[in-house]
Amino acid sequence: MRTRRKKNPWPYLLVSPSLFALGIILCYPIYKLIRLSFEKYGLSEIIAGKGTFVGLQNFADTFTDPEFWKILERTIFFTGGMVLVSVVVGAWLAHLMLNMSPILRNILNGILILVWAMPQLVSISVWRWMFSFNFSIVTAVINSLGFEMDNHNYFVNTFSGFLIIGGCVAWGALPFITISIYAALTQVPKELLEAAEIDGANSRQVFRTIIFPILLPVYIIIISLSVIWDFQVFSHIWIFLDSRPSSEYYTIAIYAFQKSFGLSEYGMGAAISLIMILTLITITGYYLRQMMKMGSE
Repeated sequence: MRTRRKKNPWPYLLVSPSLFALGIILCYPIYKLIRLSFEKYGLSEIIAGKGTFVGLQNFADTFTDPEFWKILERTIFFTGGMVLVSVVVGAWLAHLMLNMSPILRNILNGILILVWAMPQLVSISVWRWMFSFNFSIVTAVINSLGFEMDNHNYFVNTFSGFLIIGGCVAWGALPFITISIYAALTQVPKELLEAAEIDGANSRQVFRTIIFPILLPVYIIIISLSVIWDFQVFSHIWIFLDSRPSSEYYTIAIYAFQKSFGLSEYGMGAAISLIMILTLITITGYYLRQMMKMGSE
């Protein structure tokens, strides 16, 4: 005879406060964002307290704007560059830490934790001072080497400007990436490494056949999080350029902000933000599928 299992209500009761809080904090704002993206909502609508339904007009205007596609392409390349640099340098530092003496490892670990603990506004201000027009320590060092470069504006050229901004973003991401990969490296079985060395495998072969497959889940998580964080970079560009970035420095986050609060086109800004979310889901879709596969195995 089949006996019916009584469902225990306690797990559902215990998790319900978290689900309720998540619904208020995340689901409701997303619902409002989607609703706002289908409306014309400017200053007159704010005064009236109600938007005007325009359907897909905001999305059509965004997709037919040539500037949007340039900004989206710039954002994707900028994000890819920052993720590549931060992950490669972070993995390199993690492997160095594994082979360092305990004293040097603790010193480097302490430096990384200090960088991680530094507030973002403070770290951006430090980098901004290093490349400032009047008090740049980088320019002073270059002049001390015999090259004349007084009062150089590094942000006139967008290439050098994005290099500096991207360097600041990658610098702030290095502690998390390095410490995460180092922690994963310490969990690699030493027996496998010793067996590979006995079989005559070099360091590259050991990394490719043993270390990398074991660390693959960690790399997938790190890359996914880095893409999400770097794709929506806003404060770095905003602070570096004195809250007045030119259109050449627009990323998708700056573009959505300017449309919403600069031009008071809140419906258009909501549509751009929604496109931004969908683009992120598309870009990170592969990594999310890999994470789900690993979770089911």
